[in-house]
Amino acid sequence: MAEEWPLRHDLVEVAQRCEAYGLVLRSQGNFSVRIPDSSRILITPTGRPYSTMRPGDIVEVDLDGRILKGPHPPSYELPVHLAAYRADARIGACAHTEPPHVNALYALNKSLPNILGNFIYAFAGRGLAVGPRMKSGTSDFAAANVEALGDRFGIVWPNHGLFCVGRTLEVAFIRSLHAEQAAQVYYLAIALDGREPLLLPNEEQEQYVQAAKAEGWDSP
Repeated sequence: MAEEWPLRHDLVEVAQRCEAYGLVLRSQGNFSVRIPDSSRILITPTGRPYSTMRPGDIVEVDLDGRILKGPHPPSYELPVHLAAYRADARIGACAHTEPPHVNALYALNKSLPNILGNFIYAFAGRGLAVGPRMKSGTSDFAAANVEALGDRFGIVWPNHGLFCVGRTLEVAFIRSLHAEQAAQVYYLAIALDGREPLLLPNEEQEQYVQAAKAEGWDSP
């Protein structure tokens, strides 16, 4: 337990930061980390408000979904977290948030373009994948979304939320935050003018992509 305690603390802290930034409300979303050099993960419990969550509330499961430790049931979205970890050993953390501007855009069947440099950088220019509209929390949902994610690092669940992966929990958090910031700017630009906003020139976008590659942001 001692070696896992910093990871448990990080999960609570990032979940609370996401709530502070408006990426989730109360107990929405879910967050997980892979325990290094193991076939186990830690994940937030289902239905527990982040404001009162403590490291001891975090649930430990193996990659087959068996509960190993924890006083509460794991997140309802556990299957998609497990599918992501099994699909790519480089993934060290997953963050599912429910950011309002991302949700609003994709509810209208709009896609988020490369409108901001930090969004381009965080996703290495690949943008967001889009998953199918289907009931979440099932193995079918998990398989469909991991397939749709492909080589990207974030996927929108239409009319639901955003799922980001990263080599660390902080990377998954930063990707979630930058996606919502870009969606907010895009939303406001359309609201102000009614037209599609101007994007960064392709040459400048490529500069962000190359900078991302140099710092390892072109992999989970």
